[in-house]
Formats: sequence, structure tokens, C-alpha cells
Amino acid sequence: MTTVLLVDDKPETLAGWEMCCEQDGYDVKAAGDGQAALAVLMGSPVDVVVADWHMPKMSGSALCHHIRNAPGLAGTIFILISADSSPPALVQYDGFLRKPVDVPELQATMRRLLMEHAAEGAATRAHASPHQRR
Repeated sequence: MTTVLLVDDKPETLAGWEMCCEQDGYDVKAAGDGQAALAVLMGSPVDVVVADWHMPKMSGSALCHHIRNAPGLAGTIFILISADSSPPALVQYDGFLRKPVDVPELQATMRRLLMEHAAEGAATRAHASPHQRR
């Protein structure tokens, strides 16, 4: 089962995202800020992180930076969410959505990124496998 980590400092937002993701068949974990999210990730990596940009303690963009530089986590799909009209520069996220989040758009974005990630992984394995067969 695909696991998603939802990160937002507003409990009502987390509850809404969590309900929709569970209904879509995801195993869901939640955290109230970037520091708590890192602790969750160190305990058990996930397939997708959906995080608000502006949060206390650690922002979503700082969380993304930590994930991209952590061994074993760098390939995690990261979707950044914000009420701001444009995403932050120099952050290596995979998707950006504006608040208020349209749940079908979030679900479609997660499915698309998971399919792209799986296709990239298959292409990498296919490219490497002729060398391994020798």
C-alpha cells in the first residue's frame, strides 16, 4: 500500500486531507510541522509527502530540503502546498498546489507523480539490467 505523509499546522486541514487520502486507498501518516514530519520519516519512510509551505518550527520548503539531502529519502515524492500564488525558488519539490486545495486535484497529482516515479524507476532498472546479466 502506498503511504503518504500529510504535514500542516492546522488540524482541520490535516483531518480533511487525511479523510480524502484514506478514502482513495492510501496509508496515511500525519504531522503538525516539518520537525515532526522528519521524525516520522526517520522512523519509517513514505512514498509521498504533502506539506504546507508556511508552518512554525520548520517550513515545508525546509522539510523538502532536508528530505532531498537525506540518504534513503531523496527520492520521496514531495508536493508543496501554499496559499501563496507562486512557489518558492530553489526548492526541489515534485508538485505545487495552491490553498484551498481542490481534493480531486490533490488526488490526481499524487496518482500522476506516483506513476511518473514508478516509470522512472522501471526505466532505470531496465537500463541497468543488461549490465547485471553479464
